[in-house]
Amino acid sequence: GLAQGCAFVLAGFVSILIHELGHALTIRKFGLPTQITLTTFGGYATHPAGILSRSKSFLVTAAGPAIQIIFGLLVWLIYINTSMPSDHIEYFVFILAAISIIWAIFNCLPIFPLDGGQMLASILGPRRAKILHMTGIICALIIGLIGLKFGYMLVLVFMGLFAWQNYQMLQQNR
Repeated sequence: GLAQGCAFVLAGFVSILIHELGHALTIRKFGLPTQITLTTFGGYATHPAGILSRSKSFLVTAAGPAIQIIFGLLVWLIYINTSMPSDHIEYFVFILAAISIIWAIFNCLPIFPLDGGQMLASILGPRRAKILHMTGIICALIIGLIGLKFGYMLVLVFMGLFAWQNYQMLQQNR
């Protein structure tokens, strides 16, 4: 009902904020200013472009999913070891853990612009953009087809959009 929908949205917001804090705190650790912006489907932590080395850029990108998984596991431990005072709170804690863990894993897929794709870009470097975007297209198509097989049309739609975005970037880099 309405309470579950609100809990889901709030859990998503908290999880995304934790994720972006992981990026932002790592950027700050490297002595750079940062700002977090939350959007409809996620968010991003900005920093001055071109300043970070590829290894530091990788660490900044990896920090988001890493802290989100750690947070999700801690919330999961609370969920399984604590008696909740109400069904609504129990649902919120459960969904917060689930969203945090699942979204962090999904976000590590090697599909640009997801964090996994950005980590792959840091590893490959700018001269290997073709490999980056071909990997993104192939992974997105495979996951989209898996989503279709199991009836997850939204997965198919998003993976189709990611595949198309990587295809367009591949064409621009030719």
